[in-house]
Parts: sequence; structure tokens; C-alpha cells
Amino acid sequence: MSTMKAVTVYGPRDARMEDVAKPAAVGDMVVIKVLRTGVCATDQSIYTGESSFIRSGEIVYPCRFGHEYAGVVESVGPAVTKFKAGDRVYSDNFVSCGECEACMRGDYISCSKLQSVGTVNCWDGCYAEYMQIPERHVFLLPDELSMDEGALIEPASISYDAFKGVELSKEDTAVVFGTGAIGMVAVWLAKYYGAGKVILVGRSHSKIEIGKKVGADVVINGRECDVIEAIKAETDGKGADLIIETSGSAEALRQSLLAVKRFGRISIVSFYEKNLDDLPIDPIVLGCVTVRGAAGNAGNAPAVCEIMRKNPIKLTPIVTHHVPFADCLDVFENEEKYRSTKIKIMIKFD
Repeated sequence: MSTMKAVTVYGPRDARMEDVAKPAAVGDMVVIKVLRTGVCATDQSIYTGESSFIRSGEIVYPCRFGHEYAGVVESVGPAVTKFKAGDRVYSDNFVSCGECEACMRGDYISCSKLQSVGTVNCWDGCYAEYMQIPERHVFLLPDELSMDEGALIEPASISYDAFKGVELSKEDTAVVFGTGAIGMVAVWLAKYYGAGKVILVGRSHSKIEIGKKVGADVVINGRECDVIEAIKAETDGKGADLIIETSGSAEALRQSLLAVKRFGRISIVSFYEKNLDDLPIDPIVLGCVTVRGAAGNAGNAPAVCEIMRKNPIKLTPIVTHHVPFADCLDVFENEEKYRSTKIKIMIKFD
């Protein structure tokens, strides 16, 4: 039996790198040699046990986590027709059964047995030397995009959801709360979609400066000023047309509710590790504000890949660290060492 190295979380703060069976290229499966895996805040919360999905029972230990990756096809099953060994690829962050009524009509995201890669109802994740994914969920990575960019497609596909149903123009102001990868991608997309002014709100000087490189016109440091007043000042007192909350901070969500304009929209692209109290709801009602959750969808990944290919502004400045796979447990066990400077940590396998 062929083996590979993979990381599994067995319980809170109990992650182990082990030799496990290497996945086989059977049926319609594509076996991918992983070259990059991005570290997500969700991965960290699975490791610590603080994820709300652990408490709800939707994520169960042991869990082979990780869901942001890109690599090269190692081998393909006999039913695979679109890929061959050597192809550069990435994939969806979910896996459908391929057999239910929804799958039969190609509506894979509505699969009755849907599994998420490395998270809820876990399909084995990408802190591993190889991934096994059905052909229907695999996509070619264009030659002009790097492996780092390939691994950024998954988090970018989450941010992409925040813009569904939104049309931005040069008269519009978009505000992004949060300087993690999801927030930085939201800045990048807001500028790509034509917002006249893009404002990034954060608390780390070094991170918000990187935000300028991916499209932020204005940066607001929440440690140095009243965020709501600053947003109102930048919008002639009206508030923002679109606010994207990516930080998972209760205070940032409260500020979003008070800084959005009448008939504006708030897209929430974050998980909160506990239920939130004392949120001001009346401004939503009085302002006829739309509040929408955004967590990704079928078709987002290839759509974002095409934007990456076209957009002259690169996302790569948000990759702040490269860590060898052999040392990846350090990222979780000593998270405080990276906290102040990390935006996106990439685990490298090559």
C-alpha cells in the first residue's frame, strides 16, 4: 500500500502528522499532488476546538482539515476524460455524491449528501501530500497564474459571494472590515467591480498598508479613530453603499449596521465563534438595509479564477508567509508567533 504524509486533528490542540494511505485514482477520481495549501482561520478554530461547527456537531474529530489548495494531477481514474497527469489544477471546496436527484441535474451544491473539503461533513482535506477529488469538481489552473494564486482561489470564491446581486459604480463607496485574506480579496473585488471609493478598516498598520496594494483607496485604523465617524466623513455623511464584514468581530458587525447608508447592503463573510447580543437591529429596519450571508457557491471558483487572470492587480501581496509542509504544525501550535503579521500563510510542498 502506498502511503503519504497528512495532518489530522484528533481533538482540541491535538493535530498529528501521520503516514496514511495515499488515495487511489479509481472511477472518476483525480489524484492531485498538492503544491500549496492556504491556512484559513477556520482551520485554526478546528485545531483549537473553538469552531461553532465543532459545538454543533457538524465537524467531528478526527478531522483531516484544510480546504484551500492547488497542485498538479498525479493520476486519473479510468472514467476521467478532461484531465491528465501533469495538469495544473485547483478544485471546489465541496464534494457532491454524483448520484442523487440534484446531482443528476448538475446542481451539485444542492446534493443531499454534500461534503465540505476539510470542514463540515468532512471530505479529507489538503494538509496532505495528495488529494482525491471527483472530476466534476476539478478545474484547470491557467498557466499565467502561480500556485499561490491557485490556492487563493478558494478564499477568493468566498469573498466573491459578497458581491452577488450588487452593481457598483464610481459614485459608490464599498467598505471592508477585516484585514485577513477574505477581507483583502473583498477589497480587490470591490475595486475590480468599479466602486469609486474602497475603504479598508483594520487594526494592524502593516496589514492595512498591504490593503492599499490590492485596491484600497482609503484605510481606517480602528485603534486610532471612531470608525463610524470616519466612514461617515468619507461618504458625506450618507454611509457606505456596500459593507463587507469579514473579521468575525461583534464590534465590527455593530459598526457595519451603523455605518451603512439607507437602502444599502451588508454582506457578512465571516463566522462568529459565539452568539452575539446587543446588536442594533432597528437601523436595519429603519434604513431598509439588506443583510446577506455569503459563504461560497457552485461556480464561484472558476469565476474568480477568470477574474484573477484578467485583473492587472495581483493578489499575491497578501501572501505573507511560506512554511514548509514538514513544519506546518508550528503554524497552529504557535499561532501567536504569526498573528500580528500574517494575512495568508501558504504551506508549500515543492
